[in-house]
Amino acid sequence: MTDEGEPRLYVNRWGDTSDPAPGRSGSYRDICSCFDQSKPHPRARVGFHTERQDTSAPGWQHLLELVDEAAADGREEFRPLIELSPEERRQVITLPPSIARLTAVKHLVLYGSNLVRIPPEIGAMTSLEELTPYTSYRLHWFPYEITDAGS
Repeated sequence: MTDEGEPRLYVNRWGDTSDPAPGRSGSYRDICSCFDQSKPHPRARVGFHTERQDTSAPGWQHLLELVDEAAADGREEFRPLIELSPEERRQVITLPPSIARLTAVKHLVLYGSNLVRIPPEIGAMTSLEELTPYTSYRLHWFPYEITDAGS
């Protein structure tokens, strides 16, 4: 119990993926205005992100290593973004097809990502029970294959 004068503390359940690196300013993800309907009429057309993943980016390369590591150790929870620096997180706009190898993962945590798409290979994650993309504001749709994940 807390005294009435003491502030209540809440725990971030998903890990620290929300702040830029200490001593640095700027965002850890890009701004999205695809659904910016605050403009006067006529309403803006809804758009989807068309950018391609830079597979030579350090963030992408680090993510590939993390997927390999998770596949090798058979972990049930995969939180790749907490292992990436803010700059690396910003470089990742999709997950690699190699996520199909994460057949033991039950919970995939993508809290605060810069993702714009999830590949259909997510359907091969046969143990997946929970996906947490909370505050992944640029992620507007999920592939159909996610409906088969875990079945």
